[in-house]
Amino acid sequence: MIVEDGTGKYNADSYVTVEFANDYFSDRGVTGWDSLTNSKKEQSLIRATDFIDNIYQWYGKKAHTEQSLRFPRIELKDYEGQDVVGVPTCLKQAVCDAAILVSKGTELFQTKNENGDVTSETITTLSFTYAKSDKSEAIASTTLYDSINTKLRGLFRDGSKHSIISGKVQRV
Repeated sequence: MIVEDGTGKYNADSYVTVEFANDYFSDRGVTGWDSLTNSKKEQSLIRATDFIDNIYQWYGKKAHTEQSLRFPRIELKDYEGQDVVGVPTCLKQAVCDAAILVSKGTELFQTKNENGDVTSETITTLSFTYAKSDKSEAIASTTLYDSINTKLRGLFRDGSKHSIISGKVQRV
């Protein structure tokens, strides 16, 4: 794992060190992270960085054309109008929030099937049976990402027809 230090490394694959994540979760009393191997922690942080780096349309521009990740950026201000330099702490915290989901088996890059999960399938006659997902399950999956979205507020353009209003993701 190669961690971006704010200089625009050409080969970085994570915004967060294992040590930063360890402290972040320890300070918040999050259980489960400390029992993971360093290798599993690194994999989770890399996958979380991949997700966050690619799912959002960031304001500003990459600081260096050859850098592998989207940060550091230039011409970027946070939601309070302050210049963002290097890799902001809120981004590191959001990566940690995504990494804990990854470590528990959540696939961050998932597409939702509007019809529900296939519970039976007949290939020769092409008949399918779908199980509708529970409404409470849909609400739970939306709130999983609230902590990530609110930490990153002001740093990205919302291209997914969602906006952040009072810390909640809402369809517009």
